[in-house]
Amino acid sequence: MKEDTELKNRVGKENPFKVPEGYFENIVPEIMKQLPEAEVQEEVEVTMWERVKPWVYMVAMFCGLMFGLRVMMNDRPVSTSINAGDVSMTDSVQGIPDEYIDPILDQAMMDDYTLYMYLTDADLEIYN
Repeated sequence: MKEDTELKNRVGKENPFKVPEGYFENIVPEIMKQLPEAEVQEEVEVTMWERVKPWVYMVAMFCGLMFGLRVMMNDRPVSTSINAGDVSMTDSVQGIPDEYIDPILDQAMMDDYTLYMYLTDADLEIYN
């Protein structure tokens, strides 16, 4: 604290930093004088191809994507179409692997009794 008071007594409390007179009024014109003249650029004429090029590229991308998917899907065996009337419930359930049946039943949120009634096509009004 003693050093602070000694410095204040020696230097004083006034601000030693000053701005020259008219500095802020003249700064913008001075900077503008130092800037080089702006070059006028010619407007480039946009051709029809430059306008259409992004659309052509996008169409080519989608065609390539569709062709690639078609090639990849042809490697898989094609399933035969079966009428819905020809398929029984047991045929559709037998095609599901056992590891998927438990999660499906858990998501159905049915207790054992309700599941039994549903699978046996029993009339629920009789048992209630």
